[in-house]
Amino acid sequence: MTSNANYRRYILLAITLIALGVTFSNTMENVKTLGTVLIAVGGLFFIIGMNQKRKDVEDFKK
Repeated sequence: MTSNANYRRYILLAITLIALGVTFSNTMENVKTLGTVLIAVGGLFFIIGMNQKRKDVEDFKK
C-alpha cells in the first residue's frame, strides 16, 4: 500500500456526503431531492475509494 493512502480521503468524503444526504432527506422538507443526490454522489465516491484501495492492495502484494 502507498504511504499516502488517497483512498481514505475518498471513503471519508463518501461517508460524510452520505450522512449529509440522509440528514437532508429525512429532516428538511425543502431539500429532499438534494439529500437523494448527496447519497448518490457519496455512493459514487465510496465506489471510487474502494476501487483505489483494491488497486493499492494488489500493488502491495506484487
